[in-house]
Amino acid sequence: MAGDWLKVETSLPDKPEVHYIASTLNIDPDAVIGKLLRVWSWFDQHTEDGNAHGVTFALVDRFTGVTGFGEAMQFAGWLVQKDKTLVMVNFDRHNSKSAKKRALSGERQQRFRNASVTLGALPEKRREEKNKYIAHQPDSVSAETWGSFLALRKAKKAPVTDTAIKGIASEAGKAGISLESALRECCARGWIGFKAEWVPQAEKPRGVQI
Repeated sequence: MAGDWLKVETSLPDKPEVHYIASTLNIDPDAVIGKLLRVWSWFDQHTEDGNAHGVTFALVDRFTGVTGFGEAMQFAGWLVQKDKTLVMVNFDRHNSKSAKKRALSGERQQRFRNASVTLGALPEKRREEKNKYIAHQPDSVSAETWGSFLALRKAKKAPVTDTAIKGIASEAGKAGISLESALRECCARGWIGFKAEWVPQAEKPRGVQI
C-alpha cells in the first residue's frame, strides 16, 4: 500500500547482528540489510503482532534467496521459531502501527519545537533591527531630556536616528544653544525636529516639565 514504511535505525549498518549474519552466511553486510528489510516488510504486511503462524525458516530462506538466513536471524536474536510459529522479536518497537504512530508523533513534535524556536527568535530579531536605528544618548544630554525626546518621537512615529540627532545638534549650534536646550524646546513645543530660525519664535530656550 502506498505510504507504508518501516522504522529503521540509522545505526543498522554498524550493528553487530548485521555483521554476525554477514560473516555466518559469507555475504556482504549491505546485502544483509536489504534482505532484513524484505523480512521485516513481510512481517509488517502479513502479521499484526509479529507472530507468523504456520511459517518456518524455510519461507524466510526462500524470499531472501539465502539458505540459513532465517536461522542466522534467530542466532542474532531477531527471530524465534516456536513450534509452527515464527516470531519477530521486538516487533512492537519497529513494525507495529503504534510504533509508526509514535515515530510520526515524534517528528511532528520536533517540527513544532523547531517552529517554536524560529518564531521565538523573530521578536528578538525585529528588536535588533529596530534598535540599530535608535541613536545613543549624547553625553551632553541628560537622561530626563533624552527620555522625553524619545517618547515624543515615538508618539509621532519618528525614529530617533543618529542622523536626526546630528541635524538637531547642527541647528542648535547655529542658534547658539546647546543640544540639551534644543531637545528640551522640542519637547515643550511638540517638535520632532529643530531649526535655528525657530529660536526667535521660541523666544528663549527654556526648561520643560515633562
